Amino acid sequence: MAKFKKTLLWTIQRYNNLKEQMFRLKPVRIEKQKFLRTQRRTAVVETSAIDKSLITKQCRMVILSSALITAFITFLTTIPSAIWASLFLIIIDVAQFQLLAFAAEQKILYVYGCDDFWNNHQSTGRNIKFLMWFLGKYGLPAKTSIAESAAGFAIRKLISMLMMRSGARILIVNAIRQGIKWTGIIVAHEVLLESFDMIVCIVCASIAGMVSFIQFGQMIRNLEKELSKSGVDKVFREFDEEDSKGEEEEKS
Repeated sequence: MAKFKKTLLWTIQRYNNLKEQMFRLKPVRIEKQKFLRTQRRTAVVETSAIDKSLITKQCRMVILSSALITAFITFLTTIPSAIWASLFLIIIDVAQFQLLAFAAEQKILYVYGCDDFWNNHQSTGRNIKFLMWFLGKYGLPAKTSIAESAAGFAIRKLISMLMMRSGARILIVNAIRQGIKWTGIIVAHEVLLESFDMIVCIVCASIAGMVSFIQFGQMIRNLEKELSKSGVDKVFREFDEEDSKGEEEEKS
C-alpha cells in the first residue's frame, strides 16, 4: 500500500510538472487588456466599481464558451473506436481540458479585478504556481482529474464492447428496424448492421462530451464562487501562507 501511494504521488508530481510546462505556452496566456476589450470594457475597473450582475454575466459567458469548446474536442477525440487510437486521443483530451481550464481561470480572475499575470516576466513562475494552486484547490484536484478521465474512458469502452457483441447488436438492430418499419420505412437488416458501429461511437462520444461539459463548467464555477465569496486579495493571501509553509517544510 505504501509503495502504491508513493507511486501515485510520483505520478501526480510528474503530471503537475508537465502541466507547468504546458501552462508556459504563449497561446494559453491570456493578456488582460485584450480580454477586457473582447468583453467591451476598454479600461481596467476595480471590482467594487463594477455592477455585480455584470460580473456574473461575464463569468457565465466565459464558462459557457470554454465548456462548449472542451466538450466538442472531447466529442471528436472519443469517436475513434480503435483502442490504440483512443489511448493516444485521451491524452490529447486531458491536455486540452487542462489548458482550456487554465485559460478560463485567468479570465475569471480578470473579471474580478486581478492584475495581468504576464506583465512582469520575473514573476511568471510564481504566477503559474498560483494559478495551478487555485485551480487545484478550488477547482478539480489533479488526481481526481486523472481518475475521472481514466474511469470515463473505461466506461465508454465497456459500453462499446458490450454493444458490439453479436447478440446485443442483433437485438438492438432488430428493435430499431421494427421501430422504423412502424413509421412506414423499410430498412435492410444489413444496412442497419453496417451503420450500427458508427451510431454507437457517436452516442458514446456525445455522452463523453456532455460529461466533459458538466465537469468543466462545475470546476470553473467553483473558482468563481470562491472569488465571489472571498475576493481576489484573500485568495492571494491564502496562497502566500500555504506557499510559505511549503517552503519551510522543504527546508526542514
